Amino acid sequence: MGRWLLLEPDADAAKRLFCFPFAGAGASTFRDWPGRIGDVEVCPVQLPGRENRMREPAYTGFDAFADDAARALAPYLDRPFAFFGHCMGALLAHAVADRLDHKPQRLFVSSSYVPYLGVSKPFHPDMSDEHLAEELRAITKRLGGPEPLPELLELSVMVLRKDIEMCFEHAPPARPLKCPITTIGWADDTIVPAGDMGEWTEYGDVTQHVLKGDFFDFLSAPAELRDVIARDFKE
Repeated sequence: MGRWLLLEPDADAAKRLFCFPFAGAGASTFRDWPGRIGDVEVCPVQLPGRENRMREPAYTGFDAFADDAARALAPYLDRPFAFFGHCMGALLAHAVADRLDHKPQRLFVSSSYVPYLGVSKPFHPDMSDEHLAEELRAITKRLGGPEPLPELLELSVMVLRKDIEMCFEHAPPARPLKCPITTIGWADDTIVPAGDMGEWTEYGDVTQHVLKGDFFDFLSAPAELRDVIARDFKE
């Protein structure tokens, strides 16, 4: 299996959805998602430099990441598959999909600006480590988690900073992707407002959805989101 997926995909799965995490996070982002959405197996993708791949150097550019991820996932693309990404994860998913000769059936992008903007709101490379740590504490509190331990917070800031820098340097020209795209905006999202995702139409055939909730509500895989994935994957 290698290190790119937390679990070996089920050989009997009818379809697979490969899920890419947002900036600073790892595959555990999808820990509250079900193992399957209908007949679609959920396969969280793990990036180097975090969680069980902490000892590996994190990527500093999308091109190298996309090349390696495409090779690593290739053995598991032997049946209908799709990609899902939230915020930076959508940019990662798009980069991999763009590399593949055998395109996914659909690219699902949630709370993400288009790739050529190369942004990673609400963060910026010029933010100090202290400012990034404050933002991470606020996010943890918002999600109901405990105060992060100082050593873990330091590691999280380091991972997040690398991801932010990578996003801000990523500004490829827009070009159509040879697979359909589903955009998922969230009605109360103040980080990537749903109305700001319209530019994804420059990347191909787009189906747009706006769901109840805010930037972080995808974490629990609410019923509306699962319904969108199950329905659009079939089209």
